[in-house]
Amino acid sequence: MKNSSVKTTKLGFKLWLSVIVFGLIGQIAWIVENMYFSKFLQNNIEPEPYATTLMVAFSAIAATLATVLGGALCDKIGKRKPIICWGYILWGLSTIAFAFIPVNISEETKIKMVALIVVMDCVMSFIGAAANDAAFNTWVTDISDTTNRGKIDIVLAIMPVAAMGVVFIGLDSMTSGKDHWGEFFTVLGLVPIVGGILGLFMLRDAPNVTKADTSDYWNNVFYSFKPSVIKDNKMLYVCLLGSMCSGASIQVYQSYLINFVEKTLGITDYVIPLIVIVLGSAVLSVVMGNLMDKYGKEKFYYPTIFVNVLGAVIVFCLKYVLGDKSKMLPLIMVGGVMVMGASLVMAGLFLGAFRDYIPHGKEGSFMGMRMFLFVLVPMLIGPGVAQFTINSVNMRAADGTILYPPELFLAGAVVVAFALIPAYFVKKNDKVIRAKLIKEKEEATK
Repeated sequence: MKNSSVKTTKLGFKLWLSVIVFGLIGQIAWIVENMYFSKFLQNNIEPEPYATTLMVAFSAIAATLATVLGGALCDKIGKRKPIICWGYILWGLSTIAFAFIPVNISEETKIKMVALIVVMDCVMSFIGAAANDAAFNTWVTDISDTTNRGKIDIVLAIMPVAAMGVVFIGLDSMTSGKDHWGEFFTVLGLVPIVGGILGLFMLRDAPNVTKADTSDYWNNVFYSFKPSVIKDNKMLYVCLLGSMCSGASIQVYQSYLINFVEKTLGITDYVIPLIVIVLGSAVLSVVMGNLMDKYGKEKFYYPTIFVNVLGAVIVFCLKYVLGDKSKMLPLIMVGGVMVMGASLVMAGLFLGAFRDYIPHGKEGSFMGMRMFLFVLVPMLIGPGVAQFTINSVNMRAADGTILYPPELFLAGAVVVAFALIPAYFVKKNDKVIRAKLIKEKEEATK
């Protein structure tokens, strides 16, 4: 292992600060969309899983479309900063709009309210995806190389976990009833607005950014979906298939996670286990990120997938100790660290490898395909698997209230296990692309 190590490229304080600030702010905004819109819908409008499934699916389609269009625009104009900054500001405003949705509705208006929320969620997701998934992720590709992408993508993958901790600890109490949802959405909407304003002063585009080699914008839009491009860059797509399996696994249970802990497990004070899971998974993933950048990613694919599956099975075992808090908490913390930590490492592995294969000058154009396979497809597969699992188990309280079952995590384990197939091919080719990029880097610095 020592003989194959390389010196990793240092980003510097300013770049790391930008990565962390805009990564965290973006994920705080996405936490609202990914988890709290679901909680708001389930608790105040419609608890049946069809509503959540519709919201997740349509917002994923909107976000994918925005990333395809926004990524192509990044390449056409050769700039990322204005799309990031102004996009974050509009993202915050679209979140604040949810503060005006009424929570006391009649049975007759339920369907209309579900439709309104789905549409508003699509608008918010479109804006956020253009700013974050298209422009910000293109910017990250610009400033990184093969010797530091694993660590950077893991740090970015930690941001949703950190954002979850910030929101849970600081603002979750506002969502326990119906009275403070407006204030909750207002406060969370202000976060990306402040981020966008800060970005106008602190964010800088990478010096090596070039405009696309064609003036045809729509050619850039459809570039990564062309059969000839797929054929010429097949390993790039294999990497995304690995991240797709990981993302689909997370989507099986993510939208139901809060209500699973509060209602199914009966745990309302989950600050301590949350802190353990967040810190444990963050430390584990950062250590792994440093190692994979230094020694190569190929050594980490199989062990990471195995840990992910095992952790999900451990969380599923909560089924057999429901009501016994002394047994539930250790299982939650151990399984949670394993699942979350492994998911973060998988992001560094597959997405870092994906960035390695992107041709120079097409960084933005491939963000649409990244969104399609890493976000849209998982957000269609995951909730579909979840709804099938929930309906099959049909776990309900004495009063008929839906209880989201531990089997969701078992289903997630099955889904993530499919990542072993793309992992086989990515692992086999990782040494070749790594050696090629390191050689190009060394020649460029001579």
